[in-house]
Order: sequence, then C-alpha cells, then structure tokens
Amino acid sequence: DDLLAYSRVNGTDKIFERVDMNDILETVLYEMIQAQIIDEKKVKIKYAKLPDVQGIPFQLKQLFTNLIGNSLKYSDPSRPPVIDIRSVVVTGTDVPNARADINRKYNKISVTDNGMGFEQEYAEKIFSLFQRLHDKLTFSGTGIGLAICKKVVENHHGFITAKGVPGKGATFEIYLPVYI
Repeated sequence: DDLLAYSRVNGTDKIFERVDMNDILETVLYEMIQAQIIDEKKVKIKYAKLPDVQGIPFQLKQLFTNLIGNSLKYSDPSRPPVIDIRSVVVTGTDVPNARADINRKYNKISVTDNGMGFEQEYAEKIFSLFQRLHDKLTFSGTGIGLAICKKVVENHHGFITAKGVPGKGATFEIYLPVYI
C-alpha cells in the first residue's frame, strides 16, 4: 500500500489548483477521528490559520496524513501527544536550502510534536525511501511515509526540513512558494 501511495505521488497528474490548506488539514483530522486514532492516543492538536497554496489536493492530503501519522507513531508513551501546526510567510533567504529562490516568498508550515524526537544527524536520512531509524519490531512501518512527504513538497516546488531533539520531539518545516 505504501509503495502504491509513493508511486501515485510520482504518477498523478500535476494539475495545480488553489487549495485551502485548512480544508486539507480538517479532512485529515476528520478521517483520523473517524478511525479513532486521535481519541485512542488522547492527542491534542493545535493549529493556526493555514494559507491557500497552488497545489494538488490529493498530494497535500498525503503530506499532512503522513506528517501527523508520523508524530502519532513516534509519540512518547509517557505523555499525551501534542501536535502544533503553524504557518508564516518568509522570504527565500530564510529558506534553509541553497536551491530556494531568494527573490520569492514561501509559506513556511511547521508541524511540531512532543514525541520521541531523533538525533539531528539523521535529519536528511529520514526522507530517503525505505530508511528507518528504528527496527520493525519496535515501530511498524515501511520507511516510505516521509519519502512521500519529500516527494509531495518537491512536486510543489518547495522544500522540507526536519529538526529533532531526542526525548523532546520533532519539527518538520515545509516551504511552499507563495502564489499571488
């Protein structure tokens, strides 16, 4: 299923339209509530108003589904999960990627959790296909979810970064171009 999802990100028509990221997030949260994932873990999800972007709704839904799912999967069992989703507009000079257009503005969407976190040395590795930081017995999964996130963001001419602190949590920052 995960390989199929990854191939759909590569193979879907890249027809861009105006997408309200609030609608996408609400759809993802609704589906997780219906699946009893949110109640089961007693998750607290906080979010501020998100921007409209030019994008592919199906892919942007995959992005949020995988990022929130990752936060839940790697939550710290000793405390209830808290996920905070925020957005701000930044200039290209604020994007931590040499390929960013310094003359462009980007929507920076941050997804922060209070989960297990990770060593910063693995911040790039976690976006590679089939790469995992934990063995399959400890955590289920295929190592495809974050690779899907990276591919979705790249398909939208953006960038994604990860910051982790073991025992404290992780932050994923997505930079998507602002279109007027």
